[in-house]
Amino acid sequence: MNAQLLAEKYERYVIDLRREFHRHPEPSGEEKRTSSRVIAELESMSIPYEIVGEYGIIATLRGSGSTGNAIMLRADMDALPIQESERNLAGPKAIISSVPGCAHLCGHDAHTAMLLGVARGLAEARDELPGDVLLCFEQAEETTGGIAPMMLALQARNPRAVWGIHVYSELPSGAISVEPGPRMSGMTAFSVTLKGSGGHGSRPDQTIDPLLCAAQAVTDLCSIPAREVKPTDVGVVTIGMFRAGEVGNVIPDSASLAGTSRFFDPNLGERMIESVERIVTHTAAAHRCEASVTIDGPHPAVINDGALAALAAGSVQAALGPERLATCEPWMASETMGCYLSKYPGVLALLGIARNETGAGAPHHNPSFDIDESALKYGVAATLQFAHDVLRQSP
Repeated sequence: MNAQLLAEKYERYVIDLRREFHRHPEPSGEEKRTSSRVIAELESMSIPYEIVGEYGIIATLRGSGSTGNAIMLRADMDALPIQESERNLAGPKAIISSVPGCAHLCGHDAHTAMLLGVARGLAEARDELPGDVLLCFEQAEETTGGIAPMMLALQARNPRAVWGIHVYSELPSGAISVEPGPRMSGMTAFSVTLKGSGGHGSRPDQTIDPLLCAAQAVTDLCSIPAREVKPTDVGVVTIGMFRAGEVGNVIPDSASLAGTSRFFDPNLGERMIESVERIVTHTAAAHRCEASVTIDGPHPAVINDGALAALAAGSVQAALGPERLATCEPWMASETMGCYLSKYPGVLALLGIARNETGAGAPHHNPSFDIDESALKYGVAATLQFAHDVLRQSP
């Protein structure tokens, strides 16, 4: 199998699909159109599939080898609830979302398009595959809502290796990092509601002020990394949502906030949850408020398997040459690939998409985020080669 030639053959196909997905984004848990479009492509390739959850998909491309030798390749499909800018870092974007307040500003449109391009290439070369390829299209990655049914469905299939690829705005276009060890952080999401007793802004003594309580909680929560995490460890706490009140002269009855903690060490992840709960509970008590805390996590960090990372490095060099192989620091963003990698050995590759000439390179989840589409063929080629190389290994 010539991975580079197959990737070049389907480059236009991948770019066109990416643009279609980008034009019609769907938020987490609502990927009906995207899922239907993926299914139509799979059916056109005669690849059988199963619906997982509401919109997730696992397709099985049979190779020529015996059953039991399988690799899983995964992409995510959801977009973000963010209004997209019509401009990137250099000028107008080639394509923008047609859905107000929703856009692919993390690259999941590219991930889904690349995996369909990989499916085309593998279907063409299936006689050279001594095993099966599971093509997983995950819904609701951003909210972690699609991972549980996907993990459950994979139990019966038991892949020997897993692979995912994520575009990355801090690497130059076409560069690929497949380093071993921690690559993306673990994550816990938390939300807090604080209830007090509102009243007129001129008489705070007659109220129980939840806004002041929430503001103090935000300050103390953001101090966790500086005061409760060992300096040689890595931890981040961010508050991304704060809501309280409607007008400036009324103290509200309640306030709410939400945020995330990030980590690589699972023990640190557990300790940070304890810190969040302790700070909120005691701050609320000090301000005479009632507190409600909801925790989602901890979700595991993305840890690349050492042996498969070495194999992946060889795959990248074999398909694209040594100049495409890159290194980069771990990324503190989080990914549900960590759940797959906590059970199955595998690799999450980072594919660079930054290019000054095209204006690509704005941070992920930023309205100006854009990708250099010329990088997509390299992601397809690396994925094709890795799948081929893993299946050719002795089980």
